[in-house]
Amino acid sequence: MVIAGERNLLSVSDLSSNMSSLRQLFEMFEQKTGLMQLLDVSSRAGGVQIFIGGESNLVPMDEMSVVTAPYEVDGRIVGTLGVIGPTRINYARIIPMVDYTAKVVGRLLG
Repeated sequence: MVIAGERNLLSVSDLSSNMSSLRQLFEMFEQKTGLMQLLDVSSRAGGVQIFIGGESNLVPMDEMSVVTAPYEVDGRIVGTLGVIGPTRINYARIIPMVDYTAKVVGRLLG
């Protein structure tokens, strides 16, 4: 699992104004088990998945959303990529970006 850009979340006012939420978020990044479970569920789905706050029972924080998409090589899902952000993330921009990037990664690996 590769996690990159997590420091960018420090500039999100919804998250950065709450130290408790930030600690919880960075602990989740360090432990990775919750993220692995979320990515596993995502890899079994066809296409982009959106997990908003705690409603999914997979995202540990109400202030956070995750947009994921699996990528394939030779018709077989080999991984999942995703974007983590505040619940007020620009979904109209992020969803197509995650979908497109997953497809490109699959083509590059194939």
